[in-house]
Amino acid sequence: MDKEPVIISMCSLGIPCQYRARSFRRKIVDNYMDKYFLIPVCPEQLGGLSTPRVACHLEGNKIIGKEGKDYTSFYQRGAELALKIARGYSVKKAYLKRGSPSCGVDGVTKKLFEKEGIKVYLI
Repeated sequence: MDKEPVIISMCSLGIPCQYRARSFRRKIVDNYMDKYFLIPVCPEQLGGLSTPRVACHLEGNKIIGKEGKDYTSFYQRGAELALKIARGYSVKKAYLKRGSPSCGVDGVTKKLFEKEGIKVYLI
């Protein structure tokens, strides 16, 4: 592999996987495509959540849906699988979606990656 492997949030590539089945595409990602070997992941989907899905937010260490249900186990499972993928490619960096209870803020995946020594950048 000629380029450094990095994890990137699937939705930042324009793949509709967010809870609203909407995608976004960050212009800066074009620069990443030239520089890195991109490994797109969606921890929520890896954890077994569908698209679209219930909007969730962080409440302490729990991820709660807008209807009040606890989705923490789905997010944790997805983060663990994303970490497995990162380990398989010896990833040292991840570009994760800002504002996501999985990827950004104090999200489950972000915390797990940082604990593993993977530098997380929010996009």
